[in-house]
Amino acid sequence: MSVDRLTILWEKYLADNMSAEERTEFKILGADPACQKKLEELMLSVFENEPFAATNDLEKDRELIFQEIMMKAGNEQAPVKKLKPAYRILRWSPAAAAVLLLMVVSWFWISRRENTRSVVAVTAPADIAPGKDGAILTLANGSQVLLDSIKSGVVALQGGATAKIVNGSLVYESTGAGWVYNTVSTPRGRHFHLTLPDGSEVWLNSISSVRYPTSFTGAKRAISITGEAYFEVAHNAKMPFIVNVDDKASVEVLGTHFNVNAYENEAGIKTTLLEGRVKVVKRETGKEESGILKPGEQAVLASHSPLIIDHSPNLEQVMAWKNGLFNFEDLSLKEAMKQLERWYDIDVVYEGAIPEIYFTGKMNRDIPLSGVLKLLEDAKVHFRMEGNRRLVVIQ
Repeated sequence: MSVDRLTILWEKYLADNMSAEERTEFKILGADPACQKKLEELMLSVFENEPFAATNDLEKDRELIFQEIMMKAGNEQAPVKKLKPAYRILRWSPAAAAVLLLMVVSWFWISRRENTRSVVAVTAPADIAPGKDGAILTLANGSQVLLDSIKSGVVALQGGATAKIVNGSLVYESTGAGWVYNTVSTPRGRHFHLTLPDGSEVWLNSISSVRYPTSFTGAKRAISITGEAYFEVAHNAKMPFIVNVDDKASVEVLGTHFNVNAYENEAGIKTTLLEGRVKVVKRETGKEESGILKPGEQAVLASHSPLIIDHSPNLEQVMAWKNGLFNFEDLSLKEAMKQLERWYDIDVVYEGAIPEIYFTGKMNRDIPLSGVLKLLEDAKVHFRMEGNRRLVVIQ
């Protein structure tokens, strides 16, 4: 549970024993409404037993504790000091602790640039839960099976293969007797993991799909995807694994780990290699381009532009979605909003020009939308909610 994890991280914070990832996780959990009461209790227990210096000025006392929290939980460049009583102070009230909590949470979003303007009132939205595991399985006859709530058991018998859910993932067991095509697709607010008949694993991000045979036969293993997917391909030198990317490109491998981002509203198709070796082929009318990727490289395929190979992409950012995170390092407001649209099943529109704002930092994808909007508000991103699914960003 998040509350239990918060307690563990709090103890590590007090012991000066937090990794960079745990510091980020600690700050993000502090934004979760389900954890705020517990964090207030933990903070108050420390303040009562090991008080900070009193200045008889509530704002200054608040700032002293804020600096202490930031040096341990957020600023890796700042020196760390031990919690220790210096002078006697007044016991902090829950209200004061809540204010401090908001200060801690807002620090996450400090790296940004924008055109300044006056503050705009924010309308509190009805909360929206984060995305979750789930997908739709489309069988060869066109019938569909909703996989969101199935935890285990057989879901279909298809073309000589058994499709079943094992611990929330779709797995195929093939007998080799014939085959048909199946498709797994994820709507907005869903992601999913499946194992193909050859043992290759696929993780689908939101608004994505993979089409594949229920048994691989012949000289190659060919599948098709849309959206974004991460692959860990089972090695088979005699049968190359080929991914058709929205009929615009293909990725050819023998056995490797790679990520493909091919969302229609992104600037181009990005294939990032984590392990192994792949050949990326770009297909446009009348011509074909290709390039070989080494681990740690990314192929960028944009329409009407030559194939580009980036030799030093941000691999942590590429893999953030698969690891349960948003990574907004140096992302513009518009780029960040695309990710929120897909994960929280909302529509983002802009009233006037799109603000020139760039973020840095990471956050867990398992917090509700209210936690994200609080961070946006603290970063002075001005917006209002219209209904439950429409977020209007105001310039």
